[in-house]
Amino acid sequence: MIKILIKNEGKKVKLLEVKGHASSAPYGEDLVCAAVSAVVTGGFNAIKDIDNVELILQEGYASLEAKKPLSPHDEIVIDTIIAGLETIAESNQQFIQEKKL
Repeated sequence: MIKILIKNEGKKVKLLEVKGHASSAPYGEDLVCAAVSAVVTGGFNAIKDIDNVELILQEGYASLEAKKPLSPHDEIVIDTIIAGLETIAESNQQFIQEKKL
């Protein structure tokens, strides 16, 4: 199960954490994991102001924590990551759990 945690501070995302594996298919053939990984990795690579965020990207775990207010560009990137993850989760509810705080 992939678990997604989103913590907001007001209307801004403070923390995005994605952990686990979907286990929807054998290792190396899991399209749910591949989709989540692509959205998260691509989004993290689009963050411009890396001094304002703490990024961790490992197998089975990714997190982004805003340390300072983010630029409008980076806010859009994070919103796009979340929209992509929500789209994947809608079609794969048995493999992805999302929690917003």
